[in-house]
Amino acid sequence: MWHKFIPGHSPSPRPLRRVILNAQGLADVAHEDGTGKWLVTGPEPRLELLPESGHYLSGWVLLRGELHRRGMDFTTALLAEVAGPSTTWVEYHIPVSLKGTILELLYFQPGVVRLEFQPMGGGGSFELLNFSLQKVNAAGVALRRVQRVRHIFLTKPRSQREKIGLHWHTPLLGLKKSYELAGRLRGYYPTLSYAQWLERVDALTGDDRRGMLRHSKQWRKRPAFGLLVFAGVTEIDQLKITLNSLQSQLYLHVRVLVLAPENELTDMREALSIGPEWLSVHSLQGLQRADESSVSGHGEHDWWMTIPAGAVLAEHALYWYASTALSSPQSRLLYSDHDHLDADGCRVEPEFKPDWSLELLRSSNYLRSAVALRADLVAEVSSVALESVAMALANGMAGEGLHAYLLRATERIPSAAIQHITAVLLHLPKPAGDGFVGDEALLIQPVAGHLSRLGVDADTTLSKHHYCRVRYKLPALGPMVTIIIPTRDELHHLHACVESVLSRSTYRNFELLVVDNQSSDAETLQYLRALEGRSQVRVLRYPQAFNFSAINNFATANAFGEVLCLLNNDTEVITPDWLEEMLGHLIQADVGVVGAKLYFGDGRVQHAGDTVGPGGLAHHLHSFLAHDAPGYCGRAVQAQDLSAVTGACLLTWKKLYQDLGGLDAVNLLVAFNDVDYCLRVRDAKRRVVWTPYAELYHHESVSRGKEDSPEKIRRARREVQYMRKRWQGILHHDPFYNPNLSYERPDFSLSHSPAVSKPWLP
Repeated sequence: MWHKFIPGHSPSPRPLRRVILNAQGLADVAHEDGTGKWLVTGPEPRLELLPESGHYLSGWVLLRGELHRRGMDFTTALLAEVAGPSTTWVEYHIPVSLKGTILELLYFQPGVVRLEFQPMGGGGSFELLNFSLQKVNAAGVALRRVQRVRHIFLTKPRSQREKIGLHWHTPLLGLKKSYELAGRLRGYYPTLSYAQWLERVDALTGDDRRGMLRHSKQWRKRPAFGLLVFAGVTEIDQLKITLNSLQSQLYLHVRVLVLAPENELTDMREALSIGPEWLSVHSLQGLQRADESSVSGHGEHDWWMTIPAGAVLAEHALYWYASTALSSPQSRLLYSDHDHLDADGCRVEPEFKPDWSLELLRSSNYLRSAVALRADLVAEVSSVALESVAMALANGMAGEGLHAYLLRATERIPSAAIQHITAVLLHLPKPAGDGFVGDEALLIQPVAGHLSRLGVDADTTLSKHHYCRVRYKLPALGPMVTIIIPTRDELHHLHACVESVLSRSTYRNFELLVVDNQSSDAETLQYLRALEGRSQVRVLRYPQAFNFSAINNFATANAFGEVLCLLNNDTEVITPDWLEEMLGHLIQADVGVVGAKLYFGDGRVQHAGDTVGPGGLAHHLHSFLAHDAPGYCGRAVQAQDLSAVTGACLLTWKKLYQDLGGLDAVNLLVAFNDVDYCLRVRDAKRRVVWTPYAELYHHESVSRGKEDSPEKIRRARREVQYMRKRWQGILHHDPFYNPNLSYERPDFSLSHSPAVSKPWLP
C-alpha cells in the first residue's frame, strides 16, 4: 500500500516489499487516493526509492513491478546518484511491456546514495504495483537474459528482429548485447530522437547502394524525371544546394527546368552557364510555353516533380520513385515522407505521412513537395495548374500554388493511382520564423476552387491553426438522424448526455432512442419514464444481458432515421452544430462513417480517431493531448480519413449498417465492435472520416465497469483474439499511420525497427 502524500507535508513512508517510495518535495506528483494511483501534474515526475534496510544495493539487481499509465509520454527511467570524487547521476532506460510489466536487469555501481524513478515523461496518471528491487547473482542474470531473448525470437517476426540487429547468431556472440536489443522491442522502450533514428535506421550502407545499382540495372524501362525548380537570382545559393543533391543521385535519369522571373532570366543563365547538360533555365512568366514544349511530349513512364530551391533530394530518392513507378504501373501520383533542414543543414522535424487521404489534403497540403506526377497526368492539368503555381510563387504563396496543382491532379485519378512511398526522400528548407505570414484568403482558395470544380456545396474558412476548414452544406431538408443511447443506471451521466443533445443541438431533424438495459436505480427509472413523454424521445427496453452490439442492432431495427448516431450515455455535447458537421461529411461521396473529437472532463483529448495495429490492436490517437494542441503534424486539429473511429460518437447510414450486418453481436459483445464495423465499412469501399469540429465530452464507459471478473477477462481475451485473427492484415499496416512510426506504442514515436519494404532488398 502506498503512503498518503499531501503536497507541502512530510509523509511517513511505509515499506513496500524491498523499497519504500517517497514523493517528498516533488510538487509535480500529487497522490490521488490510497490505492496506488497517482496523478501527474508536471513534467518528468519522480519518486524517490528508499531502501528498507537503509543501504542501497550494488551489483546486478532486478527491477520488478507493474506500471499502468494513461498519458502521452511513457518514457520510463531509473536515475542513480553515485558518490565519488564528483557526484554523478547514472540514467537507466526502463522498457515496459504493453501490459505494464517491468522486469529489468540493472547494474548498480558501488556508492549509490539516491535512487529516483520516473514512471512517465509528462502529464497523465499512473498506478504502480508490486514494485521491488532485488539482488541477482550471475546465474540469475544469465537466465533473465536468455528468457527475454527467447521470448522475442518466439513472438517477433524475423524481419523485425533483424532490423534492430538481432540475428539468429547474435546471442551466440553476446548475450548481454542481445538482451539490450530485445528490450527495444518491448512495448514502451525509451523513444529515439530523430538524430538517433537517422543513425540507427535511415543511414545507407555500401551494401544498400550496391543493391540499388544492381536492381536498377535490371529494369527494362528506365523512368525519366523532370524537376521544376522555382528560383530567382537571390536564391542562387539555395538552388545550387538542390542541384548538388541531384549530382549525387544513385539513379540519375533527370532533367531540370529552373523557372526564374523574366527580368532575372539572363543573370540566372549566366550563373548556371557551367551547369550540367540536363539543366535549363526558363522564364517564370513563360511557364505555360515551357510546359507545352517540355512536358506534354513525355511518355507514360516519365514523371515530373516541383520542388523549391534549397530542397535536397536523398541520394536514393529518384531510384525509389522510379522503382515504385515500375512496380505499380497503375500509379500516376507518387509521394514520399519528408523532413526539414535547419540553418546548419541538419535534418530535423520529420513528417511521416499517412497513405492517401482526400479529406486531409482538403485541410492542408500534407503531401508538400515530395510528389511526382506521371507526365500524362501533368499534361491533363498543367495548362492552368502549373501556371497557378508560378503566379502563387510570384505572390509569395508558392505552397498554396502547389496545393491547388495537387488538388487538380487528384481530382482526375482514382485513389488506387496514388502511391505513398514510406521513406524520407526529400529534405525541405525549414521556414524562417514560427508565425504564419501571408494572405489568409489565398490559403483557402485552392480548396474552394477544388470543391467548386467537383460541384461540392461547401464553405471554406481558415481555422485558428491556419488549416482549411470545409463546412459541407446540407440540403434544405437534411436526413433524419436516429441517435441511439444505450444505458444502465448512472443517472447523472445519462441526464447530462440526453439534456445536452436536446438543448444544445442546432440540427433538429433527429429522434433520440434511449435503450434501457436493466436499470434498477429508482431515480434512473423515474427519469426514463419522464423521457417517454418528451418529443423526439423514445425509450426502448432491452432486458437481456449486456451486449453492446446487440443493443445497438436492436435499436436500429426500431429506428425511423436514415442516419444512425451511436452515442454513449457518458458523453456531453460541446459544439451545438456537431450533427451538421458530421452529417456534412457523411453525405460526401463514398463516406460511410464519421467520428467526432472527444475530450476528458478536464478538457484534454480523449479521442481524435483510432489507429489499428499500433499498440497491439486498436487505440485512440492523441489521447491526453492538451485541448487545442495541434498534435503530430497538426493531425489532431484537421479533418482526415482514418481506419476507424470510436462508437462513443459515430455517424453512419442506416442502410449501410444493416447491409453489413450491424455490429458483431456474436464475436464482439463489448469491445472493438466499433472498430470492426469501421474496417468492414472500408472493406466495402466506403470512407471513414474523423472531424475535429464536432466536439463532445466523454467520460469513458462509466456505467459498464472494469474487466475485473474472471468471466469478463475471458470474454475480453476472446474479443482480442477474434480481432487479431479477423484483421491481421491491417494490424501490420494501418494506412493512416506510418510504418516508420512505432507499432509497439500508438503515440507517433519513431520505430526502432520500421516495417518498410525496401525495393533493393530481396
